[in-house]
Amino acid sequence: MENQLGFFEAIIDLLYLKPLFIFGLALVGLLLYWLCRKDKKLLTFRTIIGSILLYYYLCIVLNNIVGIPTLSEFFRLAHLGESLFNPNISLIPLINGISLEFILNIFCFIPLGFLCPLISRAYEQTKRVVLLGFVLSLVIEISQLFTLYRATDSNDLIANVLGTIIGYLCFKLLVKLGLLKSYFKPNFSLENDPTRLLPILIVVCAFAITFIS
Repeated sequence: MENQLGFFEAIIDLLYLKPLFIFGLALVGLLLYWLCRKDKKLLTFRTIIGSILLYYYLCIVLNNIVGIPTLSEFFRLAHLGESLFNPNISLIPLINGISLEFILNIFCFIPLGFLCPLISRAYEQTKRVVLLGFVLSLVIEISQLFTLYRATDSNDLIANVLGTIIGYLCFKLLVKLGLLKSYFKPNFSLENDPTRLLPILIVVCAFAITFIS
């Protein structure tokens, strides 16, 4: 019974966000209003819920799973006289085969590939989803050069991109099954679709909030 309670407590602790992260939800709301102010039709229930879920998911991943550097950690290391730059780099992919950590990293990025096209029709283009997943993963790996006990690993980069692709394929499968509606039109103009910026701005917002937490 105690082990079961410990497991549930660990899950709750993982999903819990500090008040500062809740403040970030207000920023997401402002982003939604600002980007869709000229065309209220873009502010759909799907876009709103998808944006909130993407922000919440990113905060959990950045703060509790991948562990990017934070301002408080920098202050702690400086106070202890420790170096802020702690490189631990592994560039050779899959040198030890496919590990459990590699598989978990794939699952970790599936929500990103699923939520981006849910938010914006611009991300129903495969290259946009994959590029965002790659850039976010690359930034995370570079940021881990400034953390203790974290490694900048090419395996993580590969796994994260694979996870993003799988998430995107799950979205397309649900569209094909008729469980989700596709907003994509072959000749639509990205310049006239401000929601194309939403996933990027939400990523930046989540990253900034996690850093100052």
